[in-house]
Amino acid sequence: KPKLDIPDRNCRINGTLLVFASHAHCAAWAGLCPGNNESGGRRRSGRARKGNPALRRVLVECAHAASRTKDCQFHSHFRALRARKSYKQAIFATAHKLIRVIHAVLKNRRPYADPETDCQEIMARRNAPRWIRMMTDYGIEQPAAGPAATQPA
Repeated sequence: KPKLDIPDRNCRINGTLLVFASHAHCAAWAGLCPGNNESGGRRRSGRARKGNPALRRVLVECAHAASRTKDCQFHSHFRALRARKSYKQAIFATAHKLIRVIHAVLKNRRPYADPETDCQEIMARRNAPRWIRMMTDYGIEQPAAGPAATQPA
C-alpha cells in the first residue's frame, strides 16, 4: 500500500485520498478547486473553497518548488499558465495539478514517473564514464565515435 506522508503536524495523507471517488472530490477537500461564479452568461472570478488549510498550504508550497524544477511537467504547466494568469493563480493551478497527480499515484499504486523526463537517458549519461572505465579495465576496446565508425571499410 503506497504511503505519502507530508511533514506537517496537522496534515497527514496516507490512505485518506483513496476514500474520494475522483481527483475532483479530492481537490475540493483540499481546498484547491477553482471557484466559479457565472450568471447570465457572464463569468466572474470566484473564490476557492476553504478546504483543509494545512494540506492546502503544503501543496501550494510544493507547487512553488515544483514550478522551479527544470524538465518537469509542473514547471512547464506553471510557465504556460503564467503567460496569461497572475503568479498566484498559476501557483494555485499548479497545486491543483499536483493533488490530481498525487491522487492518481495513490489510486493506481504505481510510483510517479514524470512524462517529460527521460530517466533512461539521464541514467546512461550519468553512468557512461563508469561503463567506459570498466570496459577499459577488462581490456575491451571502445567503439570509435563519430560518422567514420559507422561507415563500412
